[in-house]
Amino acid sequence: MVSHIRIRYTVNSRRDLNIGTAVRTFQVVNKGNVPCNRQAPCSPDGLWKAATESLTMDAGPDHEYRNVRASCIAGACPFTRIDSSGYSQGGRVITATALDWSDTATFLLEAEVFRTSISSNVRESFPVIFGQTLNFTLPPTEEGVSIEADLDGTSMVFPLGPDLALSWAACSSRTNREGERSTVYRCELKQGYRFKE
Repeated sequence: MVSHIRIRYTVNSRRDLNIGTAVRTFQVVNKGNVPCNRQAPCSPDGLWKAATESLTMDAGPDHEYRNVRASCIAGACPFTRIDSSGYSQGGRVITATALDWSDTATFLLEAEVFRTSISSNVRESFPVIFGQTLNFTLPPTEEGVSIEADLDGTSMVFPLGPDLALSWAACSSRTNREGERSTVYRCELKQGYRFKE
């Protein structure tokens, strides 16, 4: 007698976790009111001698920077420009580059640090029984499928495995070609077994 049937499986999902904020400062050392004389770098209008400096930060393996922002916080800020092309998309490695065509200025680079991790969740579902067969469908990301059932009143766990082998039923599976490509399972009781009403 087969009764109290449950389907157990694991679904893995990617999760992004905010683990903190990275903060660094850097300076661009320059002297204001010095003509450029066409020797780069120069101010945007080409009149004054400028200096440039970059700061690169690496978040490390499996980490990335998001919501990156850079700003001038001290010195001749109105005479500076920040190139955001090295950090506007975020990522593991970001670079901020600043141009200063007046006196020395200090810049701040901040970013939120995210770590991507895999989390496993155990799910449980119940099959539909028609006559001598049980049917159930699982999502395409399922792993470790097992059937829990009571055989003559004794609770047991039956891992399906790749061969879908059960002592009390013959199982088969197919991939649903519609929608999310879920897996459809069908198990038919072997001779001598029956479902409890």
